[in-house]
Amino acid sequence: MPKKRKLSEIRKKVENGSAIILTAQELIDQVSEGKTVKFEDVDIVTTATKGLMSGLMGIFSFRLSPPKTLRKFTEVDINGIPTFPGPCPNEYLGIVDLIIYGTTQSQTIDNYCGGSLFRDIVEGKQVEILAKSAEGETIKKEMRLADMQFAKLAGTRQAIKNYNAMINCETYNVDTIFSCLPFSPNKSEITFSGCGALNPFQNDPEFESFGVGSPVLVNGALGYLMGPGTRNYIEKPNMMTIAPFEGMKPEYMGAFKTSYGLEPICSLAVPIPILNEKILNNIVKSDKLVKLTILSLVGREKVGEITYGDVWDNNFLMKFNPDACKNCEECKAIDKCPTNAFIIKNGMISAIDRSRCFNCGNCTHLCPEAFDLDLKLVSFEDTAVPIVLRQSDRYGAIKLAEHLKLMILKGEFPLRKPISKLQFAQTIK
Repeated sequence: MPKKRKLSEIRKKVENGSAIILTAQELIDQVSEGKTVKFEDVDIVTTATKGLMSGLMGIFSFRLSPPKTLRKFTEVDINGIPTFPGPCPNEYLGIVDLIIYGTTQSQTIDNYCGGSLFRDIVEGKQVEILAKSAEGETIKKEMRLADMQFAKLAGTRQAIKNYNAMINCETYNVDTIFSCLPFSPNKSEITFSGCGALNPFQNDPEFESFGVGSPVLVNGALGYLMGPGTRNYIEKPNMMTIAPFEGMKPEYMGAFKTSYGLEPICSLAVPIPILNEKILNNIVKSDKLVKLTILSLVGREKVGEITYGDVWDNNFLMKFNPDACKNCEECKAIDKCPTNAFIIKNGMISAIDRSRCFNCGNCTHLCPEAFDLDLKLVSFEDTAVPIVLRQSDRYGAIKLAEHLKLMILKGEFPLRKPISKLQFAQTIK
């Protein structure tokens, strides 16, 4: 007889302190050490992912003028980033509703996009708003998150069931969102995305434990899964979420500089209640069990396949040796960090801001003397090709999965049944 338990039973165990909760990484580590994890050994597994998620938008509403003074606002920029006012006209209310895309670049601040703005807002920084009314009047205002009546982050395509590795099969460099530097030609390097065995969809491929309406963590704040995201299909599902900016943690968000512009960073964590043995059996026990497709950068044709075990191998945190910088005449990495995580003193890198470091490995690729992260070599067409960049932060995802685990144990995260099951297209159109 297959073993099973109700969600209400798990909630009671959380309340009385007897629930056994493991992060997906803890489960992987236990299995790698030779332990057999049975149904009785775990009640909940927390999963997570942290990476570049371009389908983000901030939804805001706030007052710009007293009522009855201006008809409505037709143009609004925040820190130089153009927004989309509306759809509510808010006629003569002095209030504006607007949407701002995470990928939109600022017209006044270099290397600054919606993702940068979202982090600044969460950090409590003051932002500059420039608005034009229907009458042509211009209003300038400074504001913080606490001054906004409504501020939420929505994601249109998140936590994709792992992504791809990229290789440039052309004979020329390509500027692309899949590389910090121009992507070198002739199949000479590889970049990749995806948190492998930590990914929520990878651990619940039949969508039995979470669905429409399920609580999730978005950048550390309690949010909700709204349903399938854009460009979804059964082999590569993703989700839409919404969550308040209030309560988010800056370390899980921000912007990432690529050779083709900035991309926003977002982190998600999802609990998987172990309601039956089938759900437990579907939990990924090793990165080697998760396929990673290699695509040609131009054209996106499949040219190879490896696993996330080939690229992660329990190697998540970048290390820095500041002594290696003392006698360096010209730093190769100082202005190349995609998240501006270097702390500079006297023209040299003195330390790493861990709240910004993405553990992407770009600095290791540029200066292996000062930075230590084994980016691995991948066998491709009988050649050992180096990985030069990670566009997902497994270390950050593990931290968020641990944060979710702690919230559940403290009773700060609700465990609820979904409203309905996730339904995905069979193929992408």
